[in-house]
Amino acid sequence: MARVKRCSRRLLFALYKAARWLSLLSSSLDMQRQPMQLIAPQRRRKKLCTLLWRVFVTNIFWAVQHSMFYTFKSVSSYADLMALLQSASVSVFAVFSFVGQARAESSCLAIVNRYIALHARICKLSNSSNLLPLKFSLLYALKLLLTLCGLLYELQGLWQNRMSLESWIGNIIGVYMWLGTLFVLDATFLGLLLSGVYYEHLGMHIELMLQRLQALDVASCPTHARLSHYRRMCLLCDFADELDTCGLLYSELYDLTRSFVCIFQWQILFYIYYNFIEILLMMYDYICQRLDTQTGDMFTIFLASIKFANILMLIMCADYTIKKSQLPHRLALDIVCSDMDLRWDKSAESFIGQLQAQILEVNILGIVQLNNGFIPVILSAIITYLFILIQFGFTGGFKAVHEVVAMAINNN
Repeated sequence: MARVKRCSRRLLFALYKAARWLSLLSSSLDMQRQPMQLIAPQRRRKKLCTLLWRVFVTNIFWAVQHSMFYTFKSVSSYADLMALLQSASVSVFAVFSFVGQARAESSCLAIVNRYIALHARICKLSNSSNLLPLKFSLLYALKLLLTLCGLLYELQGLWQNRMSLESWIGNIIGVYMWLGTLFVLDATFLGLLLSGVYYEHLGMHIELMLQRLQALDVASCPTHARLSHYRRMCLLCDFADELDTCGLLYSELYDLTRSFVCIFQWQILFYIYYNFIEILLMMYDYICQRLDTQTGDMFTIFLASIKFANILMLIMCADYTIKKSQLPHRLALDIVCSDMDLRWDKSAESFIGQLQAQILEVNILGIVQLNNGFIPVILSAIITYLFILIQFGFTGGFKAVHEVVAMAINNN
């Protein structure tokens, strides 16, 4: 258990250091406080320098973005034009995503501090020193590995035919900025995973509490094991107070998760859109290779699978959080013990009503519901795009259009 705690703490501390190094956070970590908090910089000069640095690297990032996504030599067909527009949209989205994240740093800071404070409150409730299990570190490590593997596709287009010193400097800053963008996108996965772990821990705590509550049921206990009426009433009040505390924590976690999704909804949408478009570009590149050389590079298919795995992990993480938030619905919260007063019944009824009112949904801009049901939608969109591309995208190109127009003019 201590090893798992050290592993999760080191992971989170490494993520904090990486965010500072990538110019995503200008705040410092105050480890003297309990719980520890992120503190915004107080010096105006430091804020101004951070702002100027971000403006500088963003401008260079914009200059090299197109090389990271569009690697085709010419635009000779409608398929080429569509690929160009798709890659350009990803570039624009990437820059606006970074700018939006930089502007919302104070909101992100508040969200992180709320997660830290909620972790301390849940630990106090359950008498635990750490909520983050081993699967938390393993899942994020797997997600980080998939992100780094997917980075190979952008880098292979960025370093082609660029040998001058200015180009090398621009490319290095471009990679630096793109790593920051990917870090923010992975932070959406991390936040949803944290909420899911918190929900799971609270649900398990309530389940254990209900098991202890069964000892108060006179009908289910043998005669020699029954408690006195006074002792049973004291324990019942303690359990009711504990359930009320769980209700407050559930309400705080629900509001925190919704606030996180609201702040990062553009990043979540960009996360899905960016990986989706890159899958289409990779498949387009593979089809072009098959048509030109009769052989395709299977490494492109591998990278496309990596991008699809990134989408899968985000969607499945959101679905995991939603399912864990519904865990108390499957528990016998409306348990009725004989000859008891209404103290537990009132607390249980209030908590059940709260759960029914606070049904968690990961809704992105009102157009996307993140759950496992969204996976077939993405698959069908990819298949439909490839079908249209093969059927109509490569037939003739722009030259064929000019020939059709010339024939129509001659006929008239």
